[in-house]
Order: sequence, then C-alpha cells, then structure tokens
Amino acid sequence: MPPELPKRLSPTGKAMRELCLKSGNLCAFPGCRQRMMDADGRFIGQVCHIEAAEKEGERFNPSMTNEQRRHVSNLLLMCYPHHTVTNDVVAYPVPKLRRLKAEHEQRFTAPDSTTLAALAGLKDWTIDVAPTTVHSLGRLVATLGWSPSREEAAFCVGLLNRFTESFQKVPHVVRHFIGLVAERIYRMRDTRAVVMSPFSGTRILVSDLKGALRVHEDKIWELGGQLDTYKLGRMDEMETDVGTQAAVMVRDLDGWEMWVDLARFSANTSVQMSTFTLDLDFGCLD
Repeated sequence: MPPELPKRLSPTGKAMRELCLKSGNLCAFPGCRQRMMDADGRFIGQVCHIEAAEKEGERFNPSMTNEQRRHVSNLLLMCYPHHTVTNDVVAYPVPKLRRLKAEHEQRFTAPDSTTLAALAGLKDWTIDVAPTTVHSLGRLVATLGWSPSREEAAFCVGLLNRFTESFQKVPHVVRHFIGLVAERIYRMRDTRAVVMSPFSGTRILVSDLKGALRVHEDKIWELGGQLDTYKLGRMDEMETDVGTQAAVMVRDLDGWEMWVDLARFSANTSVQMSTFTLDLDFGCLD
C-alpha cells in the first residue's frame, strides 16, 4: 500500500465530499466499475493526486502550493490497482490524468438532455416483485429427504423469511448470477471444481464458470464483486493440483448451504431456479 500522506496535505472534508459526489461512487479509471464506497458505507477507494503531494511522489510540481496540491481539482478517486497503474508517469502524464478526471466527472455532473430523458424513464425494478414468505418448508423437506425437528424447521423458516426481505433489494442481474452459480455448484459438487464447506462458504472455480456460462472472466469478477457488495458471496481462491486459482464463493445462511439446497430442490422438481432468484417465490417450498 502507498504510504499515508501527512495530514497537512490530506484533502479537506469539503474537498472529499465534492470529490465523492462527482465520482459517482466509481473508480475514475476508464471502464472500471469498482465502487469507492461499499454497501456498509465504508470508503474503500483511494484518493489519488494528479500532481504529487510530496517531492518523492509521481508528477510532483514544485511550483504548486500545498493548498493547490490538496485542492479537489488535483484529486481523483481510484481503486488500489488503478492507482498503482497510473503511477507510471510516462503512460499517465499530468494532461492525460486531468483529461481522465474531467471525462469521468462529466458523466455525473453534466448530463445532457438525452441522459435526463433516459433517467426519467428509469425505475427501481427490485420493488416490482415482493417475495412470498414460507411457513413450513414442507415441500423442501420432503424433496431433500430431511427429518428436522419442529424447532429446527421453525428456525430455518425464520432465517429464510428474513433473508428474502434483504434479497429483494439486490439487482436482478446479481440475483440471476447467484442462481446460475448455485446450479453449477450442485452439478459439479463431486468434482475438484467445487469445495463445499458449511460456515465458510461454498467455492467454485472461475475457470469452470467461464466455460459453463460462456462469459468473459472479467464479467465473472465484476459480478463476483457485486456478490460481496450485497453480502451474498465474494471472489476468493481455491487450492488445486496446479496451484491456487480464482474462485467464486457463495455464502451460506448461518451454516445452512441454502443456495445449494435450492439448486438441488430445483433439479428434483419442476421449479426453476429463477422462481427464487427473479420471481422471489419462496412460498413454493411449503
């Protein structure tokens, strides 16, 4: 990690607020979708100086004052990897970084009439369908051959109903993705592409998902990052015969490998996984 700057050169609170608003909560590097603040409100980005804050820094300008160095016009927000990339002063001189900053911030500060018209037609699709609640999980229990006590069944019912309230708020594409991953995990559960472990999450190799879903690896990383945003999973690693490889981890629900069980239920009934992920119809488990 780069060293912390002296406090006298840190951006002021006003500059930080302006910078965050103009960033759209995204890394300023072209094409990067990394958020600068996570779902819990924690700042996870980095404040980057176009012209360095200290003499040893990249693109240091001795004619600037400290006030100018910490001014919002000399700052931009980036994720750590792209902050490192732009430390290459040959590839990223001052004019290029200023242009990069201006183009990024213009997306969120100067929308044209076409953009405004498009925004006017948008709506939050996550509130379009309300989840159905479960009461007994009787059909799930019978299909999977479980024999829980009344207390255990009641615990799972409460757990699932609380989960669906938060799951409704997750964007459709992320919900669909976790359903596809769960189905693939279930199909590959007896192979080395999957590691199942209650309480620590179930993992599947990115290389397997890439081939099975026919998507670019970058898309898997993007969606895997969104799983982390909504506390559904994250990008992780797995040890294999050829070394450590990237994997997608799906979180369990308080020790219950719910997503794998839903995939197993779908595989043994006529109920599609999209019934849960998109229609939010968990009541069919009763």
